[in-house]
Amino acid sequence: MTTPPFPNWTESAQDAVFTEPTEVLLKADRFDQTVRRRNIREYAAGVSGVVLSLAIAGFFAWIGKFTHVAAVLILGVGFLVVMRNLHHRASRLERLIEEPCIDHLRRQYLHQAEALGSVGSWYIGPLVPGFLAMQLAIFWDVAQDRGWEEALADKGWAFAIGVAFLVGIIALNRWAARRLMRKVEELDALN
Repeated sequence: MTTPPFPNWTESAQDAVFTEPTEVLLKADRFDQTVRRRNIREYAAGVSGVVLSLAIAGFFAWIGKFTHVAAVLILGVGFLVVMRNLHHRASRLERLIEEPCIDHLRRQYLHQAEALGSVGSWYIGPLVPGFLAMQLAIFWDVAQDRGWEEALADKGWAFAIGVAFLVGIIALNRWAARRLMRKVEELDALN
């Protein structure tokens, strides 16, 4: 008997797509490693930011610029908050023993997409007070010598570059979040 008993079923399944379990496992492992490496780089940058903030604050204290000391210390605290947020918001999810690899990968993509999409609030947000305090301290020093108009004309470009940099970080992370959501949709199409 070569004719299937229900030809409609086999005809409608011609476009079925199957994924090898090992392929999904490899994707999940690669993505976990990518997240792990990213977080290690971010922690290293955060620790460097804290150490550099302390060193710069020490220098400003030595020369008697205490508004600068306060601004740099606020920035250092911002780095600490970012590292705490990174741990809570963007760490790798633990793989559950009873969870199929494809479900873990989907859950991990969703978790990281949410973290990347909201990076403005938990990553950039804690750095903004220190950034603004530092800019204000710099403007204040220049304004005391040459007036506010010259301070804004002379130092305003650095402020604009800093703001553009922060906005660029937010935009790139949102783009990455959209890419991860497309991967979630691809996984959903397999189910």
